[in-house]
Amino acid sequence: MTLLFSVGLPLVLNNISSLAVNVADTLMASALGTKQLAAVALGSGVWISLFLFGLGILMAVGPSVAQLYGRGEYEEIKNHTKQSFWLALVISLCVILVMRSFFPIFERLKIEPEVADLAQGYLNGLSWGVLGGFFYHTLKQMSEGVGETIPIMIVMLVVLPINVFINFCLMNGKFGVEAMGAAGCGVGSGLSLWLMFVLLFSYTRISARFTRFSFSLTYLSPERKLLSRLFKLGLPIGLNFFLYSALFSVVALMMGFFGTEVIAAHQIVLNFSGLVFMLPLGLGMALTICVGQRVGRSDLHGAVRIGFTGIFLCLSVSIVSASLTLCFAERIIALYTKEPEISSVALSLLKIAVFLQVGDAVQTAAAFSLRGIKDTRIPMILNGFNYWVIGFGTAYLVGIRLEVGPAGIWFGIALSLVLAGLALVWRFHMLTKSMRGKLLRSHED
Repeated sequence: MTLLFSVGLPLVLNNISSLAVNVADTLMASALGTKQLAAVALGSGVWISLFLFGLGILMAVGPSVAQLYGRGEYEEIKNHTKQSFWLALVISLCVILVMRSFFPIFERLKIEPEVADLAQGYLNGLSWGVLGGFFYHTLKQMSEGVGETIPIMIVMLVVLPINVFINFCLMNGKFGVEAMGAAGCGVGSGLSLWLMFVLLFSYTRISARFTRFSFSLTYLSPERKLLSRLFKLGLPIGLNFFLYSALFSVVALMMGFFGTEVIAAHQIVLNFSGLVFMLPLGLGMALTICVGQRVGRSDLHGAVRIGFTGIFLCLSVSIVSASLTLCFAERIIALYTKEPEISSVALSLLKIAVFLQVGDAVQTAAAFSLRGIKDTRIPMILNGFNYWVIGFGTAYLVGIRLEVGPAGIWFGIALSLVLAGLALVWRFHMLTKSMRGKLLRSHED
């Protein structure tokens, strides 16, 4: 438990800081008007889906490094990290191409032309920082894998106020800068992604903690076999993230059928739910590290114990946060908006979101535990079924076909995450039980 908190709490603070930027962006966009808020909501939804897909592939670095660290193979950690920059480069180029070509999709989805134009401006501005962002997360995965999470937290805490300040100036036209609205939000966030990479890379070069793992950015030719292994391990994670985030992006587009006010209400509830999710997410990320290092040391019993401890801890935290959300729902919505139409819809959605919080916490903890033992393909299949067959199917049926509305759509999402949590906990139990059985039989032989 102590190890889990020591590794996980810096990641929690890092995640909260990261989300704080999104909260600030939402509040600043809201102050500029409903169309600007809707544009940031749509643009960020597209970006998050693409970003998480790429990040998922790069997340193969984390458990790989954790197991190498457990075995004491420090030189191989350097090689894995340097090779991963090739993955980051290719992923970045693909993501940039999609981001800069998204306007026709907005048009086909019949998004209001002005909102679609603003959302494309946000994506164009942010695209300049994509490469820096994925380079940063390559180093972040290495740092997490060796258990050094405090530097990640420090970088994020330093960049947070800078990012918010730049976004505010560019969005509102301060200090002689022309007001750019949603596009300014994208440009500021892109610049901040490069700053994060520069700071973390500099820290790994000068800190004594990284002496065994630091490396220069000299040219290194790609190693096809290693890159292939990382890609095969990371692709299911990326697809899982993409399926997850794409579900929320499609839901945001479905909300467009009910008007701009409903999109804004959806964004508010999603924003707050993301904020309270940061604690179980940070602890879940720590599970991959702790479980992976135990597996690297051939301590399967310890890996199982840490995994289930983390799952139970995330469940407990989410129940507490859900209870507090129900108690203070009206006050929470009032922090975001004073408009009665938006507040009314947001309040109804927030009461359903409490179930989503619990399901999301459990499925995240179980998924990260499974990644620690390098099990990624089956969890992706299970989640894909839950997200899109059950989640999207229920959301469309109840929300659109049965005309329940936005609340019906959120019901579908919440149901899918609760079932995903149950399925992944079952998967972790069955897989580790099988692994322990094989280990016991090998000792008997």
